Amino acid sequence: MFAATTKIALILFSLLALSIPTTSFLTPQPRTQSTHHHALSMTKNPIDNLVALLKGGKTGLVKSLAGDYDSVAIRRKIETLVDTNPVLMFSFTTCPYCIKAKAILDEKGAKYTVVELDKEQDGKAIRAEMGEMLGRTSVPAVWIKKQFIGGCNDGPLGGVNGLNNSNRLDAMLKSAGAI
Repeated sequence: MFAATTKIALILFSLLALSIPTTSFLTPQPRTQSTHHHALSMTKNPIDNLVALLKGGKTGLVKSLAGDYDSVAIRRKIETLVDTNPVLMFSFTTCPYCIKAKAILDEKGAKYTVVELDKEQDGKAIRAEMGEMLGRTSVPAVWIKKQFIGGCNDGPLGGVNGLNNSNRLDAMLKSAGAI
């Protein structure tokens, strides 16, 4: 029964996506240095967000919610943060995985920089551009000594918890000068 319901829902969503005329948000728009219109994402029709999700997956949805932004400036901001902070975490204040990753770093007495994307003016744009750079939009997103290690439990190096469980986190934090 569940599989049949899921198939019906997917068919309905597909038909809905095909029946909606393509809007300008689906067409890449040139971005200029002065483009910062975060309020645009608040005025989008929820159907537009659904179409973005269907056409571009989670990254497409996140980009749709970010609205117009200067991708070059945001990418530069991310790169500068990564380059100038020995340990950097992009986070959401209420995300349980972010809270856990911060608790592990706090238990180690690590010095680290946190950018709370749900509080940052450009937070949605940073998350969208991070999706372009890393192929993922999930948080936490953690770098140690300019190397992306993942989130809490996942990522190329297993994330903060994975590195901690394999006894590799301390050495990385020491190498970065964070402990």
